[in-house]
Amino acid sequence: MNEIESAGSAASGPAVLDIGGGIGALLVIVPAALLHTEIEVSPAGRPHARTHTGVHQRPMHGEQLAIALFPALDAGSWTLWGSGSCATRSVSIGDGQVAEVDWR
Repeated sequence: MNEIESAGSAASGPAVLDIGGGIGALLVIVPAALLHTEIEVSPAGRPHARTHTGVHQRPMHGEQLAIALFPALDAGSWTLWGSGSCATRSVSIGDGQVAEVDWR
């Protein structure tokens, strides 16, 4: 698994995904109140193996949305840890696929 950390504004260009070969990505649309915060995921059953990424404003579906992007996660079951009004939930990451969660 690759750890992804916040690197400032994501407005500099499109995201680069490193998927395939047992790796997928996770795109999470979050409430605007979580903009500029971080959210965490961990492999299912391993709550102490969390990794995080920043929430940035990105264009999607014709509007600017608060989005957290994990561009390279091992394929399998993951836990998306609750933040703000968003409840903890499970998510499945497919090999070579981008899983999308609308957490608003």
